[in-house]
Amino acid sequence: MSGNLRSNRIDTVIIDPRYNGPTSTSGNGGWVAGSLARLLGAGSVSVTLRAPAPLGVPMFVRWQHDGTATLDNDGTLVAEATVAPLELDVPKAPDANEAEAAGVLAQEVSAQRGVSWPYAHCFGCGFASSDGLRIVPGPVGEDGIVATAWTPPSVATGANGQLTVEATWAALDCSGGIAWIHRLEAGTAIVTARMTALIDHPLQIGRQYTVIGWPIAQEGRKLHAGTAIFDATGKVQARSRQLWLIPRA
Repeated sequence: MSGNLRSNRIDTVIIDPRYNGPTSTSGNGGWVAGSLARLLGAGSVSVTLRAPAPLGVPMFVRWQHDGTATLDNDGTLVAEATVAPLELDVPKAPDANEAEAAGVLAQEVSAQRGVSWPYAHCFGCGFASSDGLRIVPGPVGEDGIVATAWTPPSVATGANGQLTVEATWAALDCSGGIAWIHRLEAGTAIVTARMTALIDHPLQIGRQYTVIGWPIAQEGRKLHAGTAIFDATGKVQARSRQLWLIPRA
């Protein structure tokens, strides 16, 4: 649909409370961004997150004449989305057994932190989220890459047994931040500020994949990262470039 036709329409987005981020009051950044990406359609989409998205509250998607979209919560700009190219050099997939072992160890370390850990209940990476994606990667190799083996659960199934766009973006979200957490001073908080992502092939429920995240560059409070999801043959299925921010003190 063209931008001019869309500009006459207002869509509504509601983030179900189970798709929460590190807190129980706002949405997972990847899920929120993916909600807009789904509306924009196929291809590479860039979403900038401006404010936390409330849970269970109707928010309005307003279309601009150029085809971009904004997500509004009672006058507060939550996110902006536009079709944009994805510029990202994806590393080679790590050995599947190494990725699986890294993920198992990362899950154990996360569990030792307890349910009071800020990310314990995140829909994307929370080890204590019983109906979440539970993607908890750990370090592999010497390049700052974190990885884990992962089988998509049926918590967000779309058509033909495939993971929804929103859930796929959520699956791409947290690993980039986790890669940076391993490099930052303990206890440093970071938040997703922007994701540019492309789903090359829809993910299938019940099929095993490898998820990785890696740091790209740091500019003061700005942390650039990449994430990717591979199938069993090492072929990229989805990828994203991200901007994370260290909040001001």
